[in-house]
Amino acid sequence: MVRFSDIIKQDITKKGKPNKYGKSEKQSESFRLSALEELKLSVDKKSPPAEAAISKTDKYIKEFFSNVQRYIKEVRKNVVDNRAFKIDPALILINKIINTPDQINKVYQSTTHFNPEEDYTISRPINTLAYALKIGQGMGYSRGQLLELGLYAMLYDVGMFKIPESITKKKGKLADSEVAIIRKHPEIGRAILSPFKEDYPWLPRVAYEHHERENGQGYPSGLKGEEICEYAKIVGIVDTYEAMIHNRPHRKAITQHVSIRELILSKSLLFSSKVIKAFIKEISIYPIGSYVRLNNKAVGQVIATNEENPMKPALKLLSDGKGDTMREDEIIKLDENPLLHIAGSVSEEEIPH
Repeated sequence: MVRFSDIIKQDITKKGKPNKYGKSEKQSESFRLSALEELKLSVDKKSPPAEAAISKTDKYIKEFFSNVQRYIKEVRKNVVDNRAFKIDPALILINKIINTPDQINKVYQSTTHFNPEEDYTISRPINTLAYALKIGQGMGYSRGQLLELGLYAMLYDVGMFKIPESITKKKGKLADSEVAIIRKHPEIGRAILSPFKEDYPWLPRVAYEHHERENGQGYPSGLKGEEICEYAKIVGIVDTYEAMIHNRPHRKAITQHVSIRELILSKSLLFSSKVIKAFIKEISIYPIGSYVRLNNKAVGQVIATNEENPMKPALKLLSDGKGDTMREDEIIKLDENPLLHIAGSVSEEEIPH
């Protein structure tokens, strides 16, 4: 048995907080991996073949996304079949990324390129994982805390696997009765993950609390403020953001810039001000992958954010001021072009092809 502490080899800051019953849950001490050689299973051996057209870094990130996607599909199948699944493969995958701090940023930047999965019950936890790690890193989390956060962000929504596809894949507005069924998934998720509570005490709690809100108007228990664990607060805000910027069978996505603005306007009513501050700093006003129109009417996609000047990201131009599609790649850094600025956001449907 290989303990988690043997993998991390550093002290973990304990962030245990009182739950609604007044008891404190400890983190990390019993957090462990087991039988590493046995657990390499599909994580390494089933990696997709290399493609000559992509760089070594892109290959690594693509392999990571493919392995996470494969693991989540395995979890879904086991949950649907009422069978147990293993946690350790998820920890191995996350540990590979957090071993090199820069990899977290690369994974985040690649979410728009290496995540074509149409089934949002699969793509959603992949995106949430990437966003959550980015925020956790920005909040100064230790490697141990990032590993925990990554695990929780990957498995927080397992309760959705028990919701009938007739609801999750329904096109058009959901009936009130269908919404009520979907709102049961935090409780279902907690029940599914409760067998892991001894080794991963916060895992079922994050699944249960990720729809709770700072002002007590969330569900399923109406928890507020410090009653909600910080991991659930992080997962909660990125889950909301992810849902807003991606299409769902029953509704269309809104632009990333508008999504960020709405989250900012919520102030501390729905989300912790500490988490919102970290979210804005790490994800930025114009996030990676978002589309914008410049004051000269050219359209571009954000490929790098600018922490010092969020309004001046780096763009890959998609069309010029006349609306003609760019024939060659052209990258422009707005902070180096004082005459250009972002005039507004653009939806994916508006992008010239």
